[in-house]
Amino acid sequence: MPLRFSLSSLIVLCSFTAILAHNNEDPTIKTMEDFSGYPIHESHSHLSSLSVDAQSLQKQIDELSSFSDTPAPSVTRVLYTEKDVLARRFIKNLMGLSGLSVREDAVGNIFGLWEGSNPELSAVATGSHIDAIPYSGKYDGVVGVLGAIEAINVLTRSGFKPKRSLEVIMFTSEEPTRFGISCLGSRLMAGSETLAEALKTTVDGQNISFLDASQSAGYTKDHNDISSVFLKKGSYSAFVELHIEQGPLLEEEGIPIGIVTAIAAPASIKVEFQGNGGHAGAVLMPNRNDAGLAAAELALAVERHVLESGSIDTVGTVGILELHPGAINSIPSKSHLEIDTRDIDEERRNIVIEKIHQSAISIARKRRVTLSEFKIVNQDPPALSEKSILDAMVASSKELNLTHKLMISRAYHDSLFMARCHASLALCCL
Repeated sequence: MPLRFSLSSLIVLCSFTAILAHNNEDPTIKTMEDFSGYPIHESHSHLSSLSVDAQSLQKQIDELSSFSDTPAPSVTRVLYTEKDVLARRFIKNLMGLSGLSVREDAVGNIFGLWEGSNPELSAVATGSHIDAIPYSGKYDGVVGVLGAIEAINVLTRSGFKPKRSLEVIMFTSEEPTRFGISCLGSRLMAGSETLAEALKTTVDGQNISFLDASQSAGYTKDHNDISSVFLKKGSYSAFVELHIEQGPLLEEEGIPIGIVTAIAAPASIKVEFQGNGGHAGAVLMPNRNDAGLAAAELALAVERHVLESGSIDTVGTVGILELHPGAINSIPSKSHLEIDTRDIDEERRNIVIEKIHQSAISIARKRRVTLSEFKIVNQDPPALSEKSILDAMVASSKELNLTHKLMISRAYHDSLFMARCHASLALCCL
């Protein structure tokens, strides 16, 4: 099954020299030896028959999906809610059963460490997230966490002994569902002082503060704890993430493994127009200052500017459009949009953002409404995967007789921010 194949690829990545012949001058092989700690002459016959317990892994995925606020087959698991806390306990228990040393930081990033024979070397890390947007599927993020734990189990059963420590990470709040901030945990690990400061005053849709929500789940004691999440430079030598593709390409082409060469640069924008409300029948069309029509026009402008870029890699989405007061017989007095735009080319994406901004200004003027907010919430750079790790993943796929595809991830992941932690990066999709 595709899941098993991709996990095999991850296992082989963690045990590089068990797969390929050694050559001191080959940078790919040097990367493999650095990670595994095996010298040239040592035999690895005990590693040639690595086998994933796919049945047990699927059972764990199914059990984790039961911690949900919506009925199966959907999964809804929002940051710091009761179901999220229960799911966290499930993950920590599995890490403990696998012999990993478990710890958590101030915002709930969970770490399971397998100490290597040379713990002074920076560790190799792998992992993903388990929070889930409303009515999502049960594999998003989860495969990268449970799959990583199973990869550790396979290596342990084989008798593998790593030189570098291996660490499984479950990241807090990759999804922006509750506080509007994606990859919250990994952003903080990457040292975002701006985010650490903003979280002191951040509230959710029910006006519950981030600090109160975090404390209710047993984490952040006070705002000074947040900066303790920042990683020291050189904490990890490499980070590998296993994830579902979240797109149609691999399935359509019948390819089990996607090897990601780059993660697209995302940006999020919040826009508000203020107009004048009124009765839908009493206010004539020439006299209207309709904030709803301004929003509709801007939504079309987003599509236009994205297409004008001339690149298939430029995308834009108006994922939220809200009108106030939201009555069928009332002219909208206020509109709120949230826009997502991404590209593998940061400069090209930024040009699109500026065009959207200029269109918002022009639309407000033409429709006699006020552009009360145009806020770029985040504007992240792209991340490139480390060539030596990509080469190792390609070699692993060939050794296992698995077809693979080099591809760009237009969905962004915690990997994007782990790349800022001075760790060599690779992302594997299935």
